[in-house]
Amino acid sequence: MKLVSKEELSAQSQAVLTGGFKGLILGTAVSLGIFALAPHKYPRLLKMPWSVKTAIFVTPLAFTASVNAELCSSEFDNQMYSSEFTQKKIMDEHNRWNSLSFKEKSVETLSDSKYKIITGLWALSMYGSWAYANRDPLMTKAQKFYQARMYAQFITVALLLGSIGLQVYEENHNLGKKESREDQYLKEFLSEHKN
Repeated sequence: MKLVSKEELSAQSQAVLTGGFKGLILGTAVSLGIFALAPHKYPRLLKMPWSVKTAIFVTPLAFTASVNAELCSSEFDNQMYSSEFTQKKIMDEHNRWNSLSFKEKSVETLSDSKYKIITGLWALSMYGSWAYANRDPLMTKAQKFYQARMYAQFITVALLLGSIGLQVYEENHNLGKKESREDQYLKEFLSEHKN
C-alpha cells in the first residue's frame, strides 16, 4: 500500500477544485439558459414561488459541479498512478504552477483557453446585442437585426484585438513555453527508457 504525500494530496485537491469550478460555470450557463428560454414555452415558470425558482436554478449548478469534480478526480488518479514518469510529470507541473505569481497564472489560463473565451463571449455578444437592439419599438425587424449585427461586429473586433494583444504579450515575455515543457518531458522519458 502506498501512502499519499501532502504534495500529491494538494495536487489532487487542486484538480478537483478546478474541475468543480468548470462544472459550476457550465451549470450557471445551463441555469441562465433555462430562465432565458423556458419562460417562452412555459410562462408559468416565472409565476412559481421563489423556493421553486431557486431549486430550478441551483440544481444544474450543483449537479455539474459535483459530477465534473468527480470526473476530474478520477482522471487525476488515472494519470497520476499510471506510471512513475507521469507521476513525476504531474508533480513537476503542480510545483511549477504553484511557483507562478497570480499575474502569470492569469496570463497562462487566458492563453490556454483563449479560443473558448472568445467563442463564448462572441455568442454572448450576439445574444446581448440582439436583446439590446430589440428593445427599440420604433425600428423594424430588419433595422434591429442590422443594428444588432453592428454591435456584435464591434465586440468581435475588440475580442480579436484582445487576443492579439495577449499573443504579443506572451511572445514578448517568453510565456509560450507549453510545447517546450512537453518536449522536455518527452526527452526525459526517452532518455530514461533508452536502455
